[in-house]
Amino acid sequence: MKGSSEPLTLEIAARLVDGSVMRGFVVAGITGQLEQTLNKDVAFVEFIGHDGRRAFIAKSQLAAVEPVEPLRKPVLNSRKPGSATCHELLGVDEGCSFDEARDAYHRLVKMYHPDLYANANLPQEVIRYATDMFSQISTAWGEIKQRFNPRA
Repeated sequence: MKGSSEPLTLEIAARLVDGSVMRGFVVAGITGQLEQTLNKDVAFVEFIGHDGRRAFIAKSQLAAVEPVEPLRKPVLNSRKPGSATCHELLGVDEGCSFDEARDAYHRLVKMYHPDLYANANLPQEVIRYATDMFSQISTAWGEIKQRFNPRA
């Protein structure tokens, strides 16, 4: 939230000097910048694992820290450059048959349906991504289906 004094977290993969890798979130303060957090004149970095446990990692034990890129979902808007059309989102040609489009829709729904992730212990970002994709897939299918049956 902008204007908030709550510390921000950034998802990272940290390789320690012993070769082990820790994945989770580093508390980046109110700036939200990884570089500033790592360059602070303090001996430890606050770390939150994906399981919610907090720890402090000695900077001297960090061999490398890589930010984890957030998952990006395709944007469904055929008029915007760099966005996906309904057909691209479903992975079918524009001249595809109704059955091809329906099969592609069902294949994707089986991958992204929110019920599949309801009981899974996944990061919120992954669940949000799957939910957003499901919504876009459903919208794309609705638009393509309309092309075949305008009354539907």
